[in-house]
Amino acid sequence: MKKKRKVFYAHGQSLIEAIVATGVVVVLATGLIAVTISQLRVGQMSKNRMQGLQYAKEGMEVVRILKDTGWDKIPTTSKKYCLPKNAADLGVEKSACPYDIDNFFSRTIEFAHEDPQCSASNSCMKVTVTVGWKETKDRSVVLTSYMTNWRTKQ
Repeated sequence: MKKKRKVFYAHGQSLIEAIVATGVVVVLATGLIAVTISQLRVGQMSKNRMQGLQYAKEGMEVVRILKDTGWDKIPTTSKKYCLPKNAADLGVEKSACPYDIDNFFSRTIEFAHEDPQCSASNSCMKVTVTVGWKETKDRSVVLTSYMTNWRTKQ
């Protein structure tokens, strides 16, 4: 005589596997999306920083050109100026600068004659170019240089 075997079918097993597999896929996809968004944000921040640095270099170059064409074109007292895009001179002194470069960046140039490195000489000054912009918080790039009137006779 043949014995009958009991066969157990796991009907619910495949449903649980499908739910677990879907959960794993969702977690992995969420992780990949988060990493991608983070990398895009870092890339944009890096791009803005490089552009800000370029604007700061451009501002310092404007001051060097003015200094080389004549020391008398440089302010004799400590002052702060806003420098718009493609400016050829210092323009007007301002206390607060709007975002005047591409409606995103703000560039200021500050002259300081009373700096200790200049030893109270009228032929030396500290120039600070600051470019600022707003991302998730305020960001800025600062370049500082000491300039002298090398044409002055001692």
